[in-house]
Amino acid sequence: MILGVSIDENFASVNINGSEEVEKIPFSIGRNIANNSWFIGDEARFENIDSTDIVIDKLYYLLENDGVAKIGDTDYTAKQLTNIFINNLMLRYKDIEYVTIASRSNNIKILGKLKSALSSAVGNDEIIKVTTYSEAFVSYIKSKETTYYDNPIALINFTEKALTYYELVRFKGDNDLEYWKVNVKEHLFLPLDLLAGDTGKKVCDNLLYNFAKECMKEPIYNNIILAGEGFLYSSSYREFMTYVCGISEVETNIDFFAKATSILAKDLLNNNFDENVILMTDARTTISLSVNVNINQKDTKLEIIKPGVEWFNIHNYSFDIIVDNEKEIYFEYLMVIEGVIKNFTMSFQDVGELRTDKSNEFKVSITFEQQNIMHISIADNGFGEFYEPVFKTVTRTETI
Repeated sequence: MILGVSIDENFASVNINGSEEVEKIPFSIGRNIANNSWFIGDEARFENIDSTDIVIDKLYYLLENDGVAKIGDTDYTAKQLTNIFINNLMLRYKDIEYVTIASRSNNIKILGKLKSALSSAVGNDEIIKVTTYSEAFVSYIKSKETTYYDNPIALINFTEKALTYYELVRFKGDNDLEYWKVNVKEHLFLPLDLLAGDTGKKVCDNLLYNFAKECMKEPIYNNIILAGEGFLYSSSYREFMTYVCGISEVETNIDFFAKATSILAKDLLNNNFDENVILMTDARTTISLSVNVNINQKDTKLEIIKPGVEWFNIHNYSFDIIVDNEKEIYFEYLMVIEGVIKNFTMSFQDVGELRTDKSNEFKVSITFEQQNIMHISIADNGFGEFYEPVFKTVTRTETI
């Protein structure tokens, strides 16, 4: 069984084996204080019938804000509640071959907690994946015939939390490499209950229309996909629909991301990724990072981060380098799509007198806090048992 789970503000939507059916489970959790039983989804809401039940109705917001909820006499962190929710969710399914969870957010707090919860529930990290909607979007597109994505593909996801635009554009690189870049734009939105009235519909229509005009500059799209609960009533947005229909074919798929995430899970299980295609999404780095050092009296350039690597998993990634008489280490990164090279240095001028007649061994550690923010630390290892370290660490935070 292959599971694709999309997480948003209201639901954990589950798709099995890429079928057309999607089970929407409210992203809610409850506990019966009397018998210490936990409930998720509709069960949590239905069980909430007397004072012995406590329900966290929208777990996503607690997760997003790294919050704490008091249930009975006990405080539960967002991570603990997410673990319980995911564990109860996974117990509904048997013989899982692969399960992928995708979230709209590329917030490391959300992704990290989802990954921890899924790892704990499944117990086998080799058959799980936590990532962003952009990755699922790409898998959906690559499941089509190549003519489907000859031109850019656009997707607009319309939820209570945000109006989000995704666009896939392909670039040819060197050595037969092809880059698939997903551009993302987001606009904070209004509660969907505004759509109940004519005024709210007009406001939403106007916002959608202007957002589409801002994002879609030229009428070159093969297809536009409309996803999210906001498009349950898409026939009300006449101006918006006239605009998007005028430049491309339109596909409305409310539960798009659950299905697309299931396709992604299948791709991961079967390793259906072309090695000549480098993905550049909000779940991946868009740079090539190198360090320039002097080794054995020769200037050497070492590539340490490659484009398309998942930044979320680069946490305390470390390596050792042995350099001669260096007072600073020079880093350089190429912004692959833009073709722009930038650089920065980390100096040891103020940390103490380094060995000038012997080699120095440093440990370089890199952690991505966000897609465009990396934290670098350099520690002096000394040199084996012969020389003590001169300094502990030098750190720097670089915004890409």
